[in-house]
Amino acid sequence: MDTTQQEQLVRGIMDNFPEAGSCNVLQCIRANYSKLDFTFVDDEQDTHHPLDKAKLLAAVPLIFTNKWPKGCTKTASINTPSVTQDDVDDWLCTADAQDFDAFIQLAILGEVIYG
Repeated sequence: MDTTQQEQLVRGIMDNFPEAGSCNVLQCIRANYSKLDFTFVDDEQDTHHPLDKAKLLAAVPLIFTNKWPKGCTKTASINTPSVTQDDVDDWLCTADAQDFDAFIQLAILGEVIYG
């Protein structure tokens, strides 16, 4: 997956997250979509977590590791040398709130600990 595809993946996740993640522990309280700049609050820990483009892009490789929960949408289709933008778009179409939440947890915490 090249850098452009990684950014498209992140943009697709973030475009959907605030609405899809409304019941998650990590809540988006500030969003600047054009800059990929967000702030999340952890209700259980009462902490704020800023997420910028660099942190979000750094989380992409984690979805291809054992840190990606078994119950989440499989990532094999977007983890090939010949991945296309259509493959990324197809994965985004099958992903759901659980996937988006797992990605945000990876970006903030480096692991999925909630849900």
